[in-house]
Amino acid sequence: MSTRPRRAAASKQKLVVVELSDSEADVESQEADEYRPRDANNRRIDRAADGLAAGLSRKRWPSSKNAAAEGPAPKKKRSKKGKEDENACPNESNPEPQNEAPPPAITQPDVAAVRPSTTGRSSFWERRKVWNIHELLAETENIQPQAARNIVQLFENENTIPFICRYRRDLVDHIAPDRLRDIRNTYTDIVDLRKKAENIVSQLERENVLNADIRDELMCAKTNEELEFLYAPYKPASKGTLAERAKALGLEEYADCLLYGSAPKVEIGSIVAPANEGLATEALVISGICNIIIHKISKNTNVLEEIRRLQNVHRVFLKCSKTKESASSSKSGSSKASSGKGASGIVDKKLDSSKFENYFNFQGDIKTIKPYQMLAINRGEKHKFLSVKVETSDYLKRDLMRFITDQYMTEGLQYPLRREIFTKSLEECYSKKLQPLMCRQIRADLKEKAQKAAIDVFAKNLKQLLLMSPLKGERILGIDPGYTNGCKLAVISETADVLDTGVIYPHGARANRRAAEQKLVKFLSEHNCQIIALGNGTACRETEHWLTDMFHSGVLDSRSIRYSIVNENGASVYSCSDVATKEFPNMDTNERSAVSIARRLNDPLSEYVKIEPRHLGVGMYQHDVSEKTLTESLKDVVSECVSYVGVDLNTASLSVLKHIAGLSEKKAEKIIEYRSQKGSFKTRKDLLSVRTIGEKSFVQCAGFVRIEPLSVGGRLQNPLDCTWVHPESYKVADSIVAECDMKLTDIGKASFIKRIKEFAASQANLDRMAVKHKLPKERLEFVLIALQRELLQDYRADLDKRPLFKQGLTRLDELSMGDVVTGAVTNVTQFGAFVDVGVERDGLIHKSHMSNSELSIGDRIVASVVKVDLQRRQLGLRLENMLEETDTSFTFKAEQ
Repeated sequence: MSTRPRRAAASKQKLVVVELSDSEADVESQEADEYRPRDANNRRIDRAADGLAAGLSRKRWPSSKNAAAEGPAPKKKRSKKGKEDENACPNESNPEPQNEAPPPAITQPDVAAVRPSTTGRSSFWERRKVWNIHELLAETENIQPQAARNIVQLFENENTIPFICRYRRDLVDHIAPDRLRDIRNTYTDIVDLRKKAENIVSQLERENVLNADIRDELMCAKTNEELEFLYAPYKPASKGTLAERAKALGLEEYADCLLYGSAPKVEIGSIVAPANEGLATEALVISGICNIIIHKISKNTNVLEEIRRLQNVHRVFLKCSKTKESASSSKSGSSKASSGKGASGIVDKKLDSSKFENYFNFQGDIKTIKPYQMLAINRGEKHKFLSVKVETSDYLKRDLMRFITDQYMTEGLQYPLRREIFTKSLEECYSKKLQPLMCRQIRADLKEKAQKAAIDVFAKNLKQLLLMSPLKGERILGIDPGYTNGCKLAVISETADVLDTGVIYPHGARANRRAAEQKLVKFLSEHNCQIIALGNGTACRETEHWLTDMFHSGVLDSRSIRYSIVNENGASVYSCSDVATKEFPNMDTNERSAVSIARRLNDPLSEYVKIEPRHLGVGMYQHDVSEKTLTESLKDVVSECVSYVGVDLNTASLSVLKHIAGLSEKKAEKIIEYRSQKGSFKTRKDLLSVRTIGEKSFVQCAGFVRIEPLSVGGRLQNPLDCTWVHPESYKVADSIVAECDMKLTDIGKASFIKRIKEFAASQANLDRMAVKHKLPKERLEFVLIALQRELLQDYRADLDKRPLFKQGLTRLDELSMGDVVTGAVTNVTQFGAFVDVGVERDGLIHKSHMSNSELSIGDRIVASVVKVDLQRRQLGLRLENMLEETDTSFTFKAEQ
């Protein structure tokens, strides 16, 4: 463990925070609020900032006091005094009068006495200060400093996002869960950045190359890129590189003299040593010196910063073209496409090159290129259909060369050999080091932005899918369509219990439509079922045509029987999973998928959580993004949805319970084990009797689990256990109910809700209760909102995203330009939305045809047909209107 002196100052943490960032008034108000988050026990992450702020004297920020204490500066630094004054901290106070003589005019420094810094640090870094985590979080995410401080403390205390957004939202400025997830990711990145900086500081300390200035600069870096720029001069080169070989020959001293212009002048002839193979000729000596200079220029922090700046100033283009391998393979069908330059690519026989034809001759500015375009380009390059390159302008090259020349050639001795070698080294450095580095940075930035956009789209669509309204009180027939293996059937009851299963063969070589019709009608009539859930996988449209024919012929009664298309992605994965095996040990795997499809209509949330979210197929290029990042983001979305909907503690399955905020799979198993051994939970507080459920876990999960009356014999010990009210606010809720002259047993009744609304409408009541309970008004208002909800009211009912039912299907070739159709949104991407309008393929509403509207999965829309491509089976639509009626059949033609 490092014994750096800054560690000793970590105990001054509170004082340091006040001194570095916020006003005393802010700190006093923070201490007065007893509801603010408690400081975390473990504050190791910010010790670097605390130690540097309290324990180090920053010589680059001089004041009259510390200047007098430290004594006169060495002569070597006197010549830079004017520069130090210019770069002094703008907030530095100087109360004492200055009696010193004015600084002398800046003159050319003595070449022999002063050598410019080899690290390339600019005055920009001298004006920085070491940040605290909450300070950088507020700056990066553009949120209030107090909210940032609270967020950091809440996350350090292991609070979950659902808990914060519902029960601590007053501390975080009512930030939405989606936004808070982004902030949490930024917070994690900042913590990792601080740890990385500390590791680098420790490493340099062990190598004896660390001083206070270097340490400060490293700890001031606000991004990983800045940290890499600052660390670059100290990072050891790989063994065996050309620069390292040249250094081993003793050429570094001569390279420094030529690069910085220091005395004495270099004579190449005097370096040549015929006995040494690497120094045998002048050409070899010059080549070795150039390699060292190239390495030093490419690691110069100022140069790296200038490259980043010039990327934003100049226009840089991304160019794509069709690869020769792709063209030859499409003609000859040979397997030689994996050879040559793109040998690392993957040839996917399932992918057709026509999918990427928009990019066969594509050029886009990196500032305007869309994330979905970048994802498509990356996929095309990966599968060797596209060749991609970054093209920079000559202006950028000239500006960068001029900047580097000014960095090195404006000072020191000037003579022809120095200019010749520097020019040669600079040209080679640009072509071999700087330009490839620039291209890698640009591609990495574009890829990162595109992946983030893809994950955001997937998370948004997943949330909308999980929060689709359940279809309660109906028996449902699930159909998993297929050809060779037939269409699998499963009928479930109102409570999702399996009543019957079977297989029919309306398609394929074994087709027997008459027998299939008879069996389908028998299933519906025997079980008094009027709802059909049809999976959207293989043979879906053929099965839908078959059902349409049955409606037209009168085999199915169109007045009572309806069907809905259900997303069946992941059903086959579920049918082979351990969860399905435990649920249906004696059922065929094909029939399990039919059960899953039916249950997805009955209660989408409870069924979808059994499947890994990435298998649900509601995203954009989700297979091309980081699986770890995608999984973490989707796990948060699932937890948020399950927590907000809530579960009955006595009936919830393991698949649902493990996603509740504050719980894990192990804790959920212990809850179910306790339930089976001790019987039903009578109150929420009984959770504390479960092994592995401590006070912290209880606080996080208690508000999202409930005790429903039916699960405890119809009578609750505390009716608040069936509401959104958190146990920490039970006393407040009791007081409110007493003030309203009501009883807890009246919760959920119309008279109770009316009385609570009247009480909440009075500002005087709110002020009085807030003072009485020393509670922030926002939390008091939430308790009142929770008391106004009907008992067992489903959170998803507030969103009103019900399934769309149909009674017929139209063929794509029956549509024409201008036809008006209605449908439901099935997927949303950055370039548009896909809509099921009752034909063989989902139609696409491009974003240019959305009339600036925001669509989400499940929305009902009216659209007009703008494109019908029968050859490619594509349908283009324009959004005309949004439908509020959610339980309608399709109307395909505009009324005449």
